Amino acid sequence: MTQRVLAAVLSVMALVSCVDQQRLDELPNPTAAFGGTPHAIPGLIEAEHYDEGPAGVAYADVDEKNHGADYRGVTQVDIEERSDASNGFGIGWTRSGEWLAYSVEVKKAGRYTIDIPVASQRKGGQFHLEVGGRDVSGPIDIPDTKSWKTLEMISTTAELPAGRFILKMVMDAEGASGSIGDIDYLEFKLSE
Repeated sequence: MTQRVLAAVLSVMALVSCVDQQRLDELPNPTAAFGGTPHAIPGLIEAEHYDEGPAGVAYADVDEKNHGADYRGVTQVDIEERSDASNGFGIGWTRSGEWLAYSVEVKKAGRYTIDIPVASQRKGGQFHLEVGGRDVSGPIDIPDTKSWKTLEMISTTAELPAGRFILKMVMDAEGASGSIGDIDYLEFKLSE
């Protein structure tokens, strides 16, 4: 194999690796972090603070209407105003096939505990978190909190690499409630 062909093959392999991991520091990002700075992990990410960008790039929603509050201007994402939410808002009316993208900077690789306040009247559905198209959390089930107005803390874990990435929260399946559930935030804590 000539040096030129070998160099071309290595370049393509490096690009595929970057795309595979969706590393923000190595790949142009079509979204912009909410507020201009990637969310720090460990730390708290408000569910409604997904990346800036159009549908299909920063988020996916199954219908074009925001059924909630006008917190982010024109968006299809259903953002609800809630007095019990940490920022006064959360996401709701969630359906299978929807997802939200978050630019994140993971300060230290490792296993993280993720606390998530959720609500659902009747059993909620299932979602997961992914980095680079790879599921890092496994299925996360939203329980019956007996009311859409009652947040309950659930927890899961994820193994995360260090660096800048796109973290996606992906809605997988509705539950008996007819929705995945309401989600307030994701708080990442490095497990010891």
